Amino acid sequence: MTEIKKSPTWEELTFANNFLFCKIMESEPELCRQILEMLLHIKIQKLKKPQAERTMMETLDSKTVRFDVYTSDSGHVFDIEIQTTSDKNLPKRARYYQSVIDMDNLSGGEKYSSLKDSYVVFLCLKPPFKTNLPVCFFENTCRDDAEIKLNDGAYKLFFNAGEYAKMKTDEEKAFFKFLAGLSAESKLTKSIEEKVNFAKQNMAWRKQYMTWQQTIDVEKDIAFEEGKLDAKLEAAENLLKENISPEIIARCTGLPLEKVMELASCEPHE
Repeated sequence: MTEIKKSPTWEELTFANNFLFCKIMESEPELCRQILEMLLHIKIQKLKKPQAERTMMETLDSKTVRFDVYTSDSGHVFDIEIQTTSDKNLPKRARYYQSVIDMDNLSGGEKYSSLKDSYVVFLCLKPPFKTNLPVCFFENTCRDDAEIKLNDGAYKLFFNAGEYAKMKTDEEKAFFKFLAGLSAESKLTKSIEEKVNFAKQNMAWRKQYMTWQQTIDVEKDIAFEEGKLDAKLEAAENLLKENISPEIIARCTGLPLEKVMELASCEPHE
């Protein structure tokens, strides 16, 4: 099992870092509007102040959702997620996020026609699917006739920053090239770069990040140790099935002999 990777230092952060991305997007509504217009190819007249890491849930006992950047205008709701790692659960995450958005935007007694169009947007640094497409744009269509669209106003977009060269516009190419960690070349990305550099002078944000970083690293350490323990337990169970003595298993796996004996007592007899 490989060693876990620690969070980057404050000085190493880029716009693709979740913490800095959320902070800048929340504090710069105009930048958020420009990015949304570029990604979705729509005009946004007046964007509400973006909310970073907004948490919501459908019911008191349902799973809580934390949106990276949540905002809306008069006819649309937007959730922008920065995704730096691979995650096979992205499709169902997007589905659940959209359901929570709808619950939040339709009050009791309102007509269904009052629902705003919703966009769940994932900006992925690693390919979200087994495809080299630069973006996968999903909307509900009829399986028997793709020309028939449900027109329910629910849209999910997954951008693959690694395929920036295939993006539709020069502005998109420059944005995702910058997001992938390369140089800022467009007016927009140079503006973002300036905001990143300025943000790093914000000592309050730096302190918040240090606290956030420590929490994340502790969670990673716990998960890593739990993973190592699970692997040891699985190995011990397999060795017991091969009739290896508990003493040898304990010595080889590093598990306490008492734990191996406990596992042995749970093993089904032949």
